[in-house]
Amino acid sequence: MRESFALIFQPFRPETRAAAERCQELLAQWGIFAELLAASDLPRRSPLGFVLALTFGGDGTALRAAAWLVGTGIPIVPIKMGKLSFLAELSPEDLPRALAPLVERQYRLDERVMLRACHGTTEVVGLNDVVVGRGAASRAVRLDVFVDRALLARYTSDGIVVSTPTGSTAYALAAGGPVLAPSLRAMLLVPIAPHLTQLRALVVPGEARIEIVVHTVQPAILTVDGHLDLPVADGERVCIELAAETTRFARLGTEADFYRLLEARLTRRE
Repeated sequence: MRESFALIFQPFRPETRAAAERCQELLAQWGIFAELLAASDLPRRSPLGFVLALTFGGDGTALRAAAWLVGTGIPIVPIKMGKLSFLAELSPEDLPRALAPLVERQYRLDERVMLRACHGTTEVVGLNDVVVGRGAASRAVRLDVFVDRALLARYTSDGIVVSTPTGSTAYALAAGGPVLAPSLRAMLLVPIAPHLTQLRALVVPGEARIEIVVHTVQPAILTVDGHLDLPVADGERVCIELAAETTRFARLGTEADFYRLLEARLTRRE
């Protein structure tokens, strides 16, 4: 099987497919075969044979690629085609100059930790976050949170976000949590709209194990990276820890670029 690039686009935004097609044409000039893949079709396609995956869209498209590539070690190059992206360093206009080092594998590997969530016999891996929250009902849920089997807090809230450092700029940030440096091996725990509590966020080491016991009249929802939902019934437990797998990004810039661009991204000036 010949090696090739995967060009992953957001199927509901025609401009992302057009950008992927232009990239395909540029790669052909280098003698590189590239295959166009809709993000929604990834679960039905094997990643074997690809050496690099370029995603065209927002961070959600990159997250879907990360789920697809779990355990393969294949690096991802997110191409920003939206208003805000914390994962991308390149835009479509950068591709002509950026393809040479990507083709020649002259890039830096940026390795990010992932989360593994266990609920019953179901195990799911995600790059950004795991959310345990209320389902269709508007009422709050009660969540008992344990860290390494020690009771941390009993929250009455809309839910709990457990994120990686990568995910600390997503839902966890919107819920009031801090931003973590992406190279950290840690987890961030942030309650969503908690009632009568002073513990608004907690950073725990990567070796920790978080357990959340749900108390609710109607089923709660376990969500991983915003695109996988599983029901959680009253009395059931969700266990979360860092996964053995990681996500790799192929970067042309330096690790310091995260800090250089952070404020601009938070204020949507980049």
